[in-house]
Amino acid sequence: MRLAGRLLAALAVGLLLGLVGAAAQSWAPDLLGVRLPVGAAIGVVTAALVARACAWWVGSRAGAVAHSVGWLGATLAMGTTTPSGDLVLSSGTRQVGYLVVGSMVLAACCGFPLLPDDDTPEPALAAGAELADA
Repeated sequence: MRLAGRLLAALAVGLLLGLVGAAAQSWAPDLLGVRLPVGAAIGVVTAALVARACAWWVGSRAGAVAHSVGWLGATLAMGTTTPSGDLVLSSGTRQVGYLVVGSMVLAACCGFPLLPDDDTPEPALAAGAELADA
């Protein structure tokens, strides 16, 4: 039951981050006449970091998958038209880039393995020493 609760929490965090990221990705300040997609970059990096944190918290890559499913669901929901015709995530280049790059980065985060608890290297064998059978 503890695992299911953590997975649901990771899904909820993904939903929340997807909603906030879809709204914040539109922030693009001008620098010498060039619009920089700072909001989209911050949104993607934050989603990736939180996905890895969810994987470590759950103890499995399933935490990253649950977070990513929530993020993608919320982000796609923000890209649909409301009955009044409003959009939060429109079909511009920056918005599509945010969705595509965010999806690719989160897919990579879901595939990264977790490090074992004891990741210290084994001591090197002395010259001429033999391996012991385990």
